[in-house]
Amino acid sequence: MYRNLFTAWYCLGVLVLCLAAFLILLPFIGAYQARAGFGLLGLLGLLPIFWFTVFRKEKSDERDVSFLQRSLLIGFSNGFATIFVLNALLAFVYQIRFGFDSIPMSVFWLPSTGGLAVGVLAFSVMLLLFYFKGEDADKEG
Repeated sequence: MYRNLFTAWYCLGVLVLCLAAFLILLPFIGAYQARAGFGLLGLLGLLPIFWFTVFRKEKSDERDVSFLQRSLLIGFSNGFATIFVLNALLAFVYQIRFGFDSIPMSVFWLPSTGGLAVGVLAFSVMLLLFYFKGEDADKEG
């Protein structure tokens, strides 16, 4: 249980850190260069190190695995849906407004970064909701 809760809070913390870095850099260097703050999403790659070192001896029961699987499914579904919607919206805007047949590379980062952020946010929030809802049900019964 602690491994999954740590994972959810760690992912939320990384998202807040990325948004804070972007907003802090925005007035000083502009939006185009401030998007480098989203490079901090790479900190999500450290998660397996915590799983296999800090939480190595922790056992997971079927409830923990079920919560993790359902949260991952919801997170990935929301993330890929966001990528699809943003790509379609950008293609439509650039076709209608500017007459381009493709999305310029200067804004191509937006759908993938937005989809990743929405997916991680949905995953983390759902994992926390599953645990807190499950703890309330355990206290009642």
